[in-house]
Amino acid sequence: MFRLKHLLVLTCLLILAGTVWAIYPPPVQDAGKFFSMQATEQANKKIRAIYDKYKKDVVVETISSLTAEQIKQMDEEGKAKYFRRRTQDRAKELGLNGVYILFSKKPQHYQIHMDPETQKRMFTVADRKILGEKIVAQFREERFDAGLLDGLDAIEAAFKANSADKK
Repeated sequence: MFRLKHLLVLTCLLILAGTVWAIYPPPVQDAGKFFSMQATEQANKKIRAIYDKYKKDVVVETISSLTAEQIKQMDEEGKAKYFRRRTQDRAKELGLNGVYILFSKKPQHYQIHMDPETQKRMFTVADRKILGEKIVAQFREERFDAGLLDGLDAIEAAFKANSADKK
């Protein structure tokens, strides 16, 4: 009986430790092949530093194209509504506590989503607008790496400006 209790306790500890060892925040998921390896590595370091300092997620994902079924849904809902819903669903799935950005190559679109608590204080709608302007300025010139890194700088600046303790 004594050994069984120890075995159960050890098993529980290992399960809990496994969740701690999970990689979070997740690295940039660049299925759409927007960014160079070097920019992705820089972005991942920046995302980790933001998380460590502000305890806020920054999740960046890209897709190359929508499936035929997704295009049909987008046509029915409208592009803006479709991508807004898609990012909300993904953020909920991730348990987002911060900012989520989705880039799509075909159709060309980006969508920024914040969880409600983050939007109240740490990253407002005005901050989202600034972020979008920085990304678009670089993406229009096909400087995707610069857009990604400028965008992360904008997120970090907003978190710094909006944090209570001005870290």
